[in-house]
Amino acid sequence: MKLHRLLPILLIPLLVTSCGSVAIAPSNAPGVVVAQEETRECGQGRILFPAGEYKAEVVSAEGTYYKAPKRIRTLGVLIGRSEDGGIFVSNKPGNPQAAWFGDPRDAVDESPSTLLGAIGMGAPKLWPYTPRISIAIKK
Repeated sequence: MKLHRLLPILLIPLLVTSCGSVAIAPSNAPGVVVAQEETRECGQGRILFPAGEYKAEVVSAEGTYYKAPKRIRTLGVLIGRSEDGGIFVSNKPGNPQAAWFGDPRDAVDESPSTLLGAIGMGAPKLWPYTPRISIAIKK
């Protein structure tokens, strides 16, 4: 079978499964507050989360992406960079958390900036960490 005939057969299931329930957070969605700067080990590096209000960016069936009030810093393998990102809070029991970098809005944007975003895979990679960061809901 020629590649141009095989490609749609391979891509259609991917496109269908990537169309999950991901949406821009409503403007009245509560944010969360981190009282003091926190550091967590993630993968092979450390991430510095700034203190302040993290606004809800994107909500999905899996959880909510909260954007940091300023860029988060990475140390270790990702040596001293600052990136857009924040805290992901899962809906799973115990509400595990993870760091994320990038723009989760690519997953719901009508004209995303990346090819992966165009097929619904633009949500950032999650970097789980423990212990959880103490957060307060901001209404």
